[in-house]
This record gives sequence, structure tokens and C-alpha cells, in this order.
Amino acid sequence: MRNSLFVSIAAFCLLATSCASSIRSGCRQAETVSLTRADIPSVIEASDSLQTFDMEISFFGKHLNGMMLVKRQDRETVRILINSYFGMSMADFELRPDTFVIHYLLDAMNKPPMVNLFKNNFTLLFGAHLPEHFVAQKSLCRQSEELISAETPNGKYQYRINREDQKIIKIKAPGVNVEVPYPVYPFTITLKYRGIFGPTIVIREME
Repeated sequence: MRNSLFVSIAAFCLLATSCASSIRSGCRQAETVSLTRADIPSVIEASDSLQTFDMEISFFGKHLNGMMLVKRQDRETVRILINSYFGMSMADFELRPDTFVIHYLLDAMNKPPMVNLFKNNFTLLFGAHLPEHFVAQKSLCRQSEELISAETPNGKYQYRINREDQKIIKIKAPGVNVEVPYPVYPFTITLKYRGIFGPTIVIREME
């Protein structure tokens, strides 16, 4: 019984390692480049017009659903609202480079793990987590794609990008993998936190 359990755990770990390393599949040898934050496209490009998304957070077999509203207020500020489908306000965030402000968060969600989850997700999706200037490793990959790997004070980030239209396809970040199937309609983002009990977040643009 113990041997069977050990084999199952080992197989799971090997599978997880294999999946995690797939972001480098088909890429050539890397070269060192100097980049700025603006050189990495945002997963979600905030605009002056209101953007609406479905959002689902799944963890421990439970699901939290809501509607995410996004609008750029100025060149450096993005406002993010999360409401229930019945119109109840659940969260109100303001995002700037290196700054994450909570204007409102439902009491039931106002816990350190949830706060960190929202902060990490939105800084990653809107490109606010990277330093203004940084050194990275850049590789050309198959299918007109490229891989950019950057070591930052917060850990290592890897981005698989379509070079033709500068769209992010995958991200491997500390603790989380992001997948953005392209081209797929409606625009869908899936964040899968690594670990047995890691949550999964799906964000889907509403028609």
C-alpha cells in the first residue's frame, strides 16, 4: 500500500514538473537582453472604455463567481471592480506600477490569503509586477513565438509571447501558471496555482 502511494506521488510530481517545463518547448538558445516593463505586453490591456469579464475562483471544491469591471483612469492607473451578478459590490481595487490599493473588500474576503491572491493576480495580468528596467533571457521559439525569462526580486517570470501581434500565450510565475489560448473567442485567461490545494481562476471576456 505504501509502495503504491509512493509511486502515485512520484508520478504526480513528474507530471507536474513536465507540465511546468513545457513553456520552453521548441525554443532555441537564449540571448541576454535589456528590457523595460513596457516591452512585456499585458495579458489584459486596460482601456479608457469599460471592459467586462466573468470571473470564477475555484478552490477546495467551492466556486466564487462574479463580474469583473476594468477601466483605465489615466496612463498609470487601472481601476478594477468585482461585483456579484446581482449587483452587490465585492471588491474595488486601484492598480498602479508598484502600488496596489484596496478601496473596498467584502468582509468575508478581507483575509490575508485572499488579499494576496488578488494583488498577485492583478499585478501579473496588468504587467505591474516587473521592475521598470531589467535584464532578461530571450529565446526564439517555433510558430512565431518567443520566450522571455526574467529574474526579479519577487522571483523568476517566464513569458511565452506571439511575436506577430505581441500577445501573451503563457506565463510561468512564482507559484502560478497562466494560460491564454490564442486565438480563442471569447478571450479567456486561466490561472492555475501550483500545489495540491492551489486555486484556479478563470477570467472570460463578456460579449
